[in-house]
Amino acid sequence: MTPSSVPYADVPARPWVSADAERWANTRVPAWARPVGPAAVLLVAVIMAAVMLSPDTVCTAAAPCGAQWLDAAGVMLFLPHLVWLFVLPELALVSAPLLLLWMANPGVWQGGRAEKIADAIVVATLCWGWAAVVARLRTRRRRRSLVLDAAGGITAPAPATNDVRAWRRGLVHGIAGAILCAAAGALITTVVVANRADDRLARTATSQNARVVAYDTDNYTITVRLPDSTRHRFDTQGTYRAGSTVPVLVRGDWLRLATEPYGDQTGRQALALTLAGLGVTLLGSGLLSRRRAAALRHAPVPVLRVLALHHQGRTEIFAAHDTAALRPVLSYRPHVHTRTALRQALLYGTPNEGGELILASTTESGHWLIEATASPIRRGSPAAGKSGTDRPGTARAAAHLRAAEVRVQNALATMTPATGPVRWQAGPVARSVGAVFLVVSLMLLGTLFTSSHTWWQLPIWSVGGVYWVSGCLRMMTWRITADSAGLRVRGLGRTRHLPWADVTHAVYTPGSELVVRCRTGVDDTRVGSVGFPPLERLLRRPGRAEHAAAEITAMVREPILRPTSDTERT
Repeated sequence: MTPSSVPYADVPARPWVSADAERWANTRVPAWARPVGPAAVLLVAVIMAAVMLSPDTVCTAAAPCGAQWLDAAGVMLFLPHLVWLFVLPELALVSAPLLLLWMANPGVWQGGRAEKIADAIVVATLCWGWAAVVARLRTRRRRRSLVLDAAGGITAPAPATNDVRAWRRGLVHGIAGAILCAAAGALITTVVVANRADDRLARTATSQNARVVAYDTDNYTITVRLPDSTRHRFDTQGTYRAGSTVPVLVRGDWLRLATEPYGDQTGRQALALTLAGLGVTLLGSGLLSRRRAAALRHAPVPVLRVLALHHQGRTEIFAAHDTAALRPVLSYRPHVHTRTALRQALLYGTPNEGGELILASTTESGHWLIEATASPIRRGSPAAGKSGTDRPGTARAAAHLRAAEVRVQNALATMTPATGPVRWQAGPVARSVGAVFLVVSLMLLGTLFTSSHTWWQLPIWSVGGVYWVSGCLRMMTWRITADSAGLRVRGLGRTRHLPWADVTHAVYTPGSELVVRCRTGVDDTRVGSVGFPPLERLLRRPGRAEHAAAEITAMVREPILRPTSDTERT
């Protein structure tokens, strides 16, 4: 953040009046075009169903099973496509038609009725995703035109900032993406080179008929007995029958199936294509960030007079005449946290999803502070107020906040001053659900680890298992203790002490996360997901986390309710 004495007050910028700001805020992506979790889950489910329902591959000497890189790339492209739908619609605009072209291949539709239904759902989901991306990009263009109209055609060069170097924008992502793409290319090259070397050996090899003595359907391997009575095991892609005969190419100690020249390359293909997908994602993100930064700093951009407020780690932008700070138009996270007072500011750039902005705001001393965005821009909530609560973005969120405030008022009316430490911890519902999830997850992980022989899947399951098990343990063991000095929040492996002077309130989010909010300059303490709202509503038994959030907030508002004695560390 850069302090400056440049007279930005003399910049001939028009105020962003409430009518123009509301018109910008109300220009939203259509509800059907918003990327949502259920659509992603549906696409993943039908893809898995299509893969599992596809017929087994039949490999013959006349029609051997090759490396099938095109099919592998088509299947693996679905994963980055889902990521791009949410965060990089520019790339999804390209991947959707590519996947539709791949799905148009008649070879994809060779299964039975169930697989064809799954394939049809995949095509329909891809078409929806393509149309949704187009709608999102069109909304961006409409918002940019509204900002230009509100600015009255006035543009100005955006000021430079010391906290954000233009040449650094997207640099880390770009370099990491290029390295991953290079690694994927190197791995693919080694596989192709090895296949070509096998092809040269195969031209001078002799073909022998070998009998299949065993076919392992779990590990996709077959064991054959050669004419000299020796046995050899091969990794396979296709299906075989014990007792059948398969041709084997032999040249000295080198052997391979004539029906599958390159064996089972699924592991190396999956690793290479995963690296490529992650690399393209990071590289595309880095290039887009650099492009947006260049567009903001290398040419004059629209400039508007607004009001700005720092609220719970985010900078919120209000219309120039919204001096009560009732209707934030947009918000973002800055690189450096500033003070909380409402102040005049100049907004440089065209606020939009995924865009970048620069804000020049005043200080009490008459200087101006220059800050840049450090997170995606979010549309503000018209229902938000200047309170210390979380700002709602939907009617359901607003109802959740109203219910939370009712619980706080009830706590203020019913609580009595505590003489000893007050503790909140997991209740019977949360402990029961956590225990069930923990047992099921451990059983599932045990099954996966004992039945799998694919090395690249083990790290994925290990990371996912640790994350899931830690969540279950947190749901069962969380505890917050209040004494005269403040709060002691116990998490997994550590306990954090928060003096009362640092605590502003506590919230229990709709996603079952308990968070202790702190004053500016002190990081919030996230206890984590410690409840199960659907079951709590079904049993009509509010979780302990809801009571904890309400009573902690009540103690913050009324210090007389706080305990009068200290407690030992928990």
